[in-house]
Amino acid sequence: MPRPQKEYLLDHSRRLAVSRQERLFENGNQCPGIFCLKAGRIRLGIIAASGNERTIDVVLPGETFGEAGIFKPHEAPVYAQAITQSDLLCIDRNAILDGIQQWPEMGSIFLELACARINQLLAGMYVCCLRNAHQRVNDFLLQNAQPVGRNRTQGVVSLPVSKAVVASSLNLSAETFSRELHVLSDKGLIRVERTSIHVYDLEQLRKQYIN
Repeated sequence: MPRPQKEYLLDHSRRLAVSRQERLFENGNQCPGIFCLKAGRIRLGIIAASGNERTIDVVLPGETFGEAGIFKPHEAPVYAQAITQSDLLCIDRNAILDGIQQWPEMGSIFLELACARINQLLAGMYVCCLRNAHQRVNDFLLQNAQPVGRNRTQGVVSLPVSKAVVASSLNLSAETFSRELHVLSDKGLIRVERTSIHVYDLEQLRKQYIN
């Protein structure tokens, strides 16, 4: 984004510091604009009338959320809750719309953000509807494993949040997620630690459940 546009948006943004478990907005309520996470962790989730909840996404530093607030400020599709103490920038919705009128090319940037969020939700629907518990856990490990040095056969998955939150993002109970990890551990494919999972054989893990 050109500097004048960035400066304009920064001039119309405000800094927020939210404590652990604090909610920025609720599902179905007004979303004031786009949030940029500077530090911390934010959970995006939905809650049913029965009280059941599901984590849709975990936002990490450098990422944005609240894109739907640009076009439908009174119908946020998810709630946003701080998992840890978090620092954010909130860019005002009206400022974004005024900026798009001044610089029409700015609109494509926010459309790209909205499209990325839609694609992410569609990917989540695919996982929940067409993949069983074994495949969901395997997919999560393969997508998030970082190579260990030059060893391309092994990887480490650093868990940015608790295992319960990861399980919810996969539409699994915490018990099911733990059970699937134990199965892979018993096979000698992974080692589970407090905040990380070491994958010993990425290729073998990939062969466990073919698409």
